[in-house]
Amino acid sequence: MPFAAALRDSLEIRGSLFPSEFTRGDSLEHVLNRHLITVEQNFDGELITSILLLSADGRRLSHGAAPNLPASYRQAIDGIEIGPRAGSCGTAAFFAGPVYVTDIATDPLWADYRHLALPHGFRSCWSAPIRDDLGSIIGTFATYHRTVGRPTSEEIEAISLITDHVAQAIMWDRGGQDLRPKTSVPKLKLVDRGSEPDVLDGWPDRLLRHLSKLESLVGELDRSADSADADGARQALKAAAADSRRLIDAIRYQIEQSGCSD
Repeated sequence: MPFAAALRDSLEIRGSLFPSEFTRGDSLEHVLNRHLITVEQNFDGELITSILLLSADGRRLSHGAAPNLPASYRQAIDGIEIGPRAGSCGTAAFFAGPVYVTDIATDPLWADYRHLALPHGFRSCWSAPIRDDLGSIIGTFATYHRTVGRPTSEEIEAISLITDHVAQAIMWDRGGQDLRPKTSVPKLKLVDRGSEPDVLDGWPDRLLRHLSKLESLVGELDRSADSADADGARQALKAAAADSRRLIDAIRYQIEQSGCSD
């Protein structure tokens, strides 16, 4: 499934069309189905795609879109509870990171679900969280394959591109029409230090101390990943550690830019 430049162009076209589709009354499922059909066509039917949406309480995943997923399978996984061994999607949502299961038949993450997938010929499943513009998880995007295997770097890039576009459609449907481009990252708005001196005085130093503690916890994540038995769990823990480090770096950068770290 080589990553093609055509995919980016196709998704850009989809991105220009979905606002008018929502305006004329199309449902979120119909709009997302068109996104997924676009993706599958770009890869010549080598994969079957699915979108699950995270419930408001952050505990369950429900059907969002899956134009070519068998109806019986779609219904069987609708409403699954997320967890550390909940297939590819439930685990990806639980650990807030991608989970690339290379062999559904043997991976422990699929122990409770492989009897649903294998009869349909699904042998591997790669899933990644879908995030809103604030970074919160709102669902998962998955690709099912009829062969055993792991994604290439180009395929991982494609998955990231797809989840970004899908997120924009979901947020539009939920009332976030005035969305900023993903490349525009607003700076943190700092409260006037003089307004609450007893609370805010010395806050940069306190926050930096908390970040140092968080870094030690991230190290624990890495160690847990190294000792994990399941390949999917190991990848999820590594992804969570990487995301945490990016968050730490971003907060430190904002403190430095605010001039409050001197």
